[in-house]
Amino acid sequence: MATTGVSDVASTIEKVVSALTTRTLIQQSVALNMPGVWDRSGEVRPGMDRLDMIELAELAVQNVDETGAAMTPQTITPSAAQLLLNRHKSIPFSITKRGELQSKIALVQRTVENGIRSLVAEVDDAIFAEAVANAKTTDTAAAVDGLTSIRRAAKQMDLDNVPKEQRAIAASPGFMMDLLLANNNVIRANEFGSADPIRVAQVASIYGFAIFESSSASLPDDGFLALGMESVAFARQRAVSFEEQLQVLNQRTDYTVTHLYGTESTAATNPRIYVYDPA
Repeated sequence: MATTGVSDVASTIEKVVSALTTRTLIQQSVALNMPGVWDRSGEVRPGMDRLDMIELAELAVQNVDETGAAMTPQTITPSAAQLLLNRHKSIPFSITKRGELQSKIALVQRTVENGIRSLVAEVDDAIFAEAVANAKTTDTAAAVDGLTSIRRAAKQMDLDNVPKEQRAIAASPGFMMDLLLANNNVIRANEFGSADPIRVAQVASIYGFAIFESSSASLPDDGFLALGMESVAFARQRAVSFEEQLQVLNQRTDYTVTHLYGTESTAATNPRIYVYDPA
């Protein structure tokens, strides 16, 4: 029988966490992989607790008066909205000395992996909840199939002058399995179209939307969330970090995996956000 020493477990935990935090956050977060989520983390500086938000607004086209009459300037001012870096989340856990001596490295690794995935799921829930709360359009009509409801979303975004590039959909498992993938044309799309979406972890690319699947509780049960370009802002002040503290008298080691970030819609009633929530 293989044995595992204390030093083996401790070093394994450190290696697992450091390798998994960045990889899991990037690969397993649906929201952070969607083109419509604007990652502003690079703008965060030490000591900052928020970022100013200039909400999306349209500028009107004016006629140029050849007689010299002045045009009316349209003032762009920062709105009252701010991206608050106020979501401080952590997963604490501990391993006793006996556990370090007797547990298997693989078991510890799986436990830590599940913890990181929970942290990632919390990020997705927060971003999607912010988007749903600020959507301009919520479609509650029943659809004959998934393609019909996606086509309605594309039409509404076209009417709202949402840029066609970087559109994406986060679909619930109910919508994906019962409506969208029930259509043979979607399942076989890579046979007569392009398989590129599958290569980048998307389910499909339909009507200009990159389709992703998410089990986030913030999404409608049998619906989806459609995002246009830069519709939701996200920023992290503190990247996912790993800390440990030895409790000698308690004969255990405490660990925490911590993340500090914020998310904000780029408009209060955002035309770049569309929710399909069938009645």
